[in-house]
Amino acid sequence: MNLKKSVSAVMLIVVTAFCLCSCAFGKDRVRIPHRYASAKEGRELMLSNDQYYDAFSQNDLDFKMQKTGATMDEYKEFSGAQVQDFTVFERSFMDRHIRKMEKTLEKNGYTLPEIDEIVFIKTTMQEEGGASGYTHGTQIYLSGVLISTYTLMDAIPGATDYFDELLWHELFHCLTRCNPDFREEMYSLIHFTVTDSDYELPESVFEYHISNPDVEHHNSYAAFIIDGKEVDCFTDYVTTMHYDKARASFMTCSGTALVPTDGTDIFYTPDQASNFDEVFGTNTGYVVDPEECMADNFAYAMLYGIEGKNGKGYPNPEIIQGIIDYLKN
Repeated sequence: MNLKKSVSAVMLIVVTAFCLCSCAFGKDRVRIPHRYASAKEGRELMLSNDQYYDAFSQNDLDFKMQKTGATMDEYKEFSGAQVQDFTVFERSFMDRHIRKMEKTLEKNGYTLPEIDEIVFIKTTMQEEGGASGYTHGTQIYLSGVLISTYTLMDAIPGATDYFDELLWHELFHCLTRCNPDFREEMYSLIHFTVTDSDYELPESVFEYHISNPDVEHHNSYAAFIIDGKEVDCFTDYVTTMHYDKARASFMTCSGTALVPTDGTDIFYTPDQASNFDEVFGTNTGYVVDPEECMADNFAYAMLYGIEGKNGKGYPNPEIIQGIIDYLKN
């Protein structure tokens, strides 16, 4: 018996079987394409988002720099300095949770719309008022404090639920940018219609405007009942006062402006619209824009299904069911 040939034959069988299993596994496995940027690359990517910076108001600059009369050059320099490197442990933690997301999709038979590679970037979040995360295109920026904290808590059951919600929420923003049809369908679940062009912010709104990196467009509207009449309005994220009066984070004095689509230089507050809750639903209180509202609903649908967290359901289960139906079909 030729031992050399026998060993070769066995190896060939093993390798062939492994390749067949790998191909079958790869065919069925859902993948969310992603990678992690170094601090250097992250700074370059962050500062390349010119369209975002070009739309800033002075209100933006003052609140985000926590000073009056701030300049864009100051803000960009400050923002770039907030980007950090991921540790090996943090990347491993992230990979585990992204794989958990992929398993959720596989288990439920959900098909995500196509998406370009996601680039994760870690920052202190001081450039965005201490947010947990935000996005530009398919760049997902996450709080370094949050990541390091949850990396240490990963072994505790349920301790990282908020982080999982955050990942699904930010993924939604990337999906809507890569797939306009998906965005249109999702917005329709809360009665918003997407148009072909953006609305211009009137002066009274722009004065208090705060740029939200997750909201790239103001091109969707819904009918709000104000003083007994239907008024087609789009939404904007605004503060209720200027920084020189607030002297605090914009998050402490922010809200939703309902801006008429007819160009009138006026805006309404949610309490002036008698059907505000009927339009947005009440599954989430994050209703500054249909994009943010639906990102939360998407996260709930992916994590908790139609039963809801702890089986408690939702005030508006039809929104969750609409998301599930879309991903199954």
